[in-house]
Amino acid sequence: MLEIPAARVANMQARRRRILDEAANLLAEGGYGALTLRALAGHAGVTVPTIYNLIGSKDAVVAALVGDALDRMDVELARLSPARGIERAEAVITVSFALFSAHQHIYCSVFRSLDDVGINREENALGPLFRRAGAMHELAISEAVEAGFLRGRLQPLALAHNILHALMETFKLWALGALPVDIARARAFYALYVSLLADATKAGRAILLARIAPYEAVLNV
Repeated sequence: MLEIPAARVANMQARRRRILDEAANLLAEGGYGALTLRALAGHAGVTVPTIYNLIGSKDAVVAALVGDALDRMDVELARLSPARGIERAEAVITVSFALFSAHQHIYCSVFRSLDDVGINREENALGPLFRRAGAMHELAISEAVEAGFLRGRLQPLALAHNILHALMETFKLWALGALPVDIARARAFYALYVSLLADATKAGRAILLARIAPYEAVLNV
């Protein structure tokens, strides 16, 4: 197997990055409908076949932007390596909102596009990314069971996906402008804690009820 020269790899990575940056700009300016491969190729200074070779279809481009977000989250979560169990689950939400707020023009557009990507019958570009995001919560749940804060009567994967779906809906409402960021953040933490309460031990229940109170107060205003 021939090894690709380092200079060529770097060139490919640079073109891929340029394509994704321009895709984010097109989404921000005109939404999912404005993101055509022809328009993207023109803005990025590449050909349509190059986009297919480096990333794939239009939906694969959107999925790649989601993947970028997960990559950045992995980096930030690694810096919080002592966080385990419930604290890890909280860190996922904290890091998510920090990332999305810092790059709001990109991720608002991405979240608004997810429904369009999801109805594509030809490919499931987002499936692996949702499973990857769910794995973050699954690990946190397993750690909380080991720590004695959850009973382990509910399957970690199913519980993780329940949390993820609630968070995704909250992120999409924020992206649509239906929720200000403070309310969206409160809803995200509320959804997390309510989900975990379904499987909490006595010790875990006390922790979760104490932590849910300030967010509940925000949502009751």
